[in-house]
Amino acid sequence: MARRRLPHFALEYLECGAEDELSVHANRAAFESIRLVPRTLRDVSARSIATRFEGGDASAPIAVGPTGFNGMLWRDADIALAKAAARSGVPFCLATLASASIERVAAATRDWPDTRRWLQLYMFKDRQCTLELLQRARDAGFTSIVLTTDATVYGNRNWEARNYRGFKQPNFRNLLNAATRWRWLANVYAPGLPRFENLDAFIGKRASALDAAEWIERQMDTTLNWRDVQWLRERWDGTLILKGILDADDAAQAVRCAVNSIVVTNHGGRQLDGAIPSIAALPAIADAVGARAEILLDSGVRRGMDVIKARRLGAQGVLLGRATLYGVAAAGERGAWRALEIMRAEIDNGLAQLGCASLDQLADIAIA
Repeated sequence: MARRRLPHFALEYLECGAEDELSVHANRAAFESIRLVPRTLRDVSARSIATRFEGGDASAPIAVGPTGFNGMLWRDADIALAKAAARSGVPFCLATLASASIERVAAATRDWPDTRRWLQLYMFKDRQCTLELLQRARDAGFTSIVLTTDATVYGNRNWEARNYRGFKQPNFRNLLNAATRWRWLANVYAPGLPRFENLDAFIGKRASALDAAEWIERQMDTTLNWRDVQWLRERWDGTLILKGILDADDAAQAVRCAVNSIVVTNHGGRQLDGAIPSIAALPAIADAVGARAEILLDSGVRRGMDVIKARRLGAQGVLLGRATLYGVAAAGERGAWRALEIMRAEIDNGLAQLGCASLDQLADIAIA
């Protein structure tokens, strides 16, 4: 449904990765290679997939992960995703480079007082910008900060060269293609192109997409190191989640920096092409971290069984990216909610098929 509705350049923005997309495909191949051994003659009549995250309770071991510039897919896509997550009882993580502001997401989810709102954060060179975002998150009731560490240098995404003549400016061929997607034009283009609303205070509401891109490139701090993680820990008293871990030694260092959670991720295959799949890196990281910090995972998750496999290998839960973006791109909030409900139903069914009544019982399931 999303592929029928989106113009070509927006679809590639959703689906594609870096260079030859080896990591994108390896993420899926790694999940598909894992085989579980079901148990039989177990009472699974009363099942629960409820989960306890460091950032609060959830109805399932999933959260809507941070993805940027979602307004290209659907008008107010971030609002739609946040409301769908609130309805489903799972956390929502807003990207710094989202199309909707911290304040608008907070206002849109006010009817769900138990909503867990997380903010993904980049460490900008101008630390005052970072501090302002932290304060806005506090004021808006966000409970967790997710520091992204694996994107200080932008991945080599060749598909962008195929589709754009400038930052988010489609070339002539793609403009012709977009002209045939009248539903997308009416929903996204006609009301005015989306912008990075969280940056309005730094670059102004009238700044062009090119202005925003240049500001972001100037502000990405390639000197980011463990001292900066400690700096952030000292200034944020809520849950601190470190996103960008693939190495067991890095995971252990994150624990020493007193983070609450880490996210095992290769950025959905959009950064280093050839990076190890997240699910392949998970067992060694789980061994290194133990119970000292919560482990989350993203990259390559498409089905409920992927969530179960991640849980069995040591993750408390997963962050969803493309899986929910397909939903919002197809039908806005209704599509995002439907994607989450499909995921929840598949997790529940997978547990039953494995002979488990709860997620904790997955520890008894062998891996073939």
